[in-house]
Amino acid sequence: MLETIFRGARFERNPETQGTGAVISWWESRRIYFNAVVGCTGVITCVLMLVCALVAEPTVGEPIGLPDGPLLGVFGILLYGILANICYTGGWIAELLLRSISETETATTFGLRAFHLGVKFSVALTLFPAVICWIILGVALISGHKVNPSGK
Repeated sequence: MLETIFRGARFERNPETQGTGAVISWWESRRIYFNAVVGCTGVITCVLMLVCALVAEPTVGEPIGLPDGPLLGVFGILLYGILANICYTGGWIAELLLRSISETETATTFGLRAFHLGVKFSVALTLFPAVICWIILGVALISGHKVNPSGK
């Protein structure tokens, strides 16, 4: 699905006409797209983790995937968004550094690949906590682990 989204003029660039400002502008004009994709994936992750917690609590006795305190979850989500955007900025910084030591076309190719792979990696990384929660629940169910609700 992401491959289809990445096709088209919006995700291509002419390597000959790129200066520092054009590189930064190209990356920054796609930041909203990046945040939308990662944000939607984050919502899916939150829903999957909430469902996991709702299924896990009655079956294994603990809400797997639910943070211990709602503010911790909100803080984690905000911190993750900030760190994702810092890493995104690293994409155009890396491309500009590569431009200073290699050919423009090589740096442009790097920039395009870094953007595409960065979005895919960010989606996978964002889904990772939900996948881990469901794996933990699956292992607990297979092993017959049941926590005593009284805590004893």
